[in-house]
Amino acid sequence: MTQLSIIHTKTLSIENKYQFVKSRIHDKLKAWPEMFRFDDNLSRIHYQTEGPLIPEDNGKKPVLILLSNPHPHSVKQGMILSPNRNGKENAFWETMRNSGFFKHENPIDAPMMIRDQYQSPFRFFMAVLLPFPTEYPDDLIDIFGSAGYLKMMNHGKEEIKNLIEHNNIHHVICFGKTQYDALSRTPSPKNYTSKLKEGKIIQTSSWFSDSVKVFLTFPTGWRFVKNAKEIKAENLRQVFAAIDN
Repeated sequence: MTQLSIIHTKTLSIENKYQFVKSRIHDKLKAWPEMFRFDDNLSRIHYQTEGPLIPEDNGKKPVLILLSNPHPHSVKQGMILSPNRNGKENAFWETMRNSGFFKHENPIDAPMMIRDQYQSPFRFFMAVLLPFPTEYPDDLIDIFGSAGYLKMMNHGKEEIKNLIEHNNIHHVICFGKTQYDALSRTPSPKNYTSKLKEGKIIQTSSWFSDSVKVFLTFPTGWRFVKNAKEIKAENLRQVFAAIDN
């Protein structure tokens, strides 16, 4: 991974059912063969992943945007939450702009975000909790089974904890309950999107530090009501306003 790239290779050792896992990857991710290399002798999988995106220090308050796991298309494009196959911008970036706390002129890519080439009171770190790329987060359980998924989750929690502590981050925004429940001291409330739609802010401390505040907002692709764009942007605006105080 170069200074302005967020793409790198990780290695995953499979302790049980290596051939099953390999076949599931071939089945679920057959459109992305170049991202995976299999070592049958050592039961290892070498795979491409993304992040964390660590911005240059410009003195502004650091905020971590935490996502579930990479989409293979984003990994291939070289940027977290990159445009889709048709070139359409990921809805996340529109939500960010509409919150009023993120403005930019240059195209969004890894170098632009690393160099803080945007207007905001914050500098944004970006990371995934689970590094293995899939088209849908639930595919991770289908591929690795419950035990393998739990092992990946525990390892991801420690990596995010280290990222937060090493960079003196005190505010984390989780775009989805999986990340929030992994990082927070108290679990997400039932029907949390209904509470967010009501204008409530969901937050708690992290499981490892009272000084690290964790916020829960809508998943990046949430669009289940007519005015979803406005609702997502307003909730994120409220979160950013709380952090900015």
